Amino acid sequence: MARKTVAQRQAVLAVLLLVSVGMLTLYFREPVSGLLHSTQRGGLRVISPLESGTSRVLDPFKGAYQWVTGVFSAQSENATLRREVDDLRSQLVSEKETEAENQRLRQMLGFINQPSFPKNYKQVTARVIGRSGSVWNATVTINRGSSDGIIMGQTVVSGQGLVGQVSAVTTNAAQVLLITDNTSHVESIVQNGGAQGTVIGSINGQLEMDFVDKNQKVSKHDVVVTSGTGKLFVKGVPIGVVDQVGDQESEYFKSISVTPFTDFSRLEEVMVLIAPPGTDQAPPSTGGN
Repeated sequence: MARKTVAQRQAVLAVLLLVSVGMLTLYFREPVSGLLHSTQRGGLRVISPLESGTSRVLDPFKGAYQWVTGVFSAQSENATLRREVDDLRSQLVSEKETEAENQRLRQMLGFINQPSFPKNYKQVTARVIGRSGSVWNATVTINRGSSDGIIMGQTVVSGQGLVGQVSAVTTNAAQVLLITDNTSHVESIVQNGGAQGTVIGSINGQLEMDFVDKNQKVSKHDVVVTSGTGKLFVKGVPIGVVDQVGDQESEYFKSISVTPFTDFSRLEEVMVLIAPPGTDQAPPSTGGN
């Protein structure tokens, strides 16, 4: 039965092929006005309106599909562009920060190469990693500690001038008491004239040079440096410039305001000065100087 069915199908297929070949032969041999050509033209007249209508129905859907596809494509492209912009912005910020850091380090190098800078002291560069948020305690934390040779009492400078003194140390970090702290006292001297006194910090972050005899000559814009008296600070480190000088009859000492060279609001890198072997190191301090 199965063989008979297969044979029938093969016979039908052979007949269809013969009919098709015959019709193609007649189509190409007959004139344009022939029966087969006329039948083709009639079929086209019937089918064309249907195709046109179908196309008009489908066109809005095609347009919608293309619009949706375009929207998703544009969103994907915008997301890619935003990522590229963010990457470029981050790269630009990083490059600017690196440039600024290099400039500060060059400033430090120029500072330590000045003739007045204390000689034979080793400099350990450190980054500021923390700041005190209290007006009663002006300190910063640096990323260098006892493993780097840091001990309490060492002088800390920036590329501009005196910063403060190491007041606490751990293995990998240290705390620096700033000269603007109200407990800070720095023995100092005015370069022009040699008037000596003590630069004292305050709660508002301003510096005052106290205990300067009224008979000593001090003028605005005079430079104030560390005197090294008492060996609390390395001698000769610039502190700041005289901003105002007061001289009242009822006072024993002059009232002198000093503007520090160091910009403490933008302090990011510092140098800790380590005394050479055999040199007296500043004694440990538990708070003020």
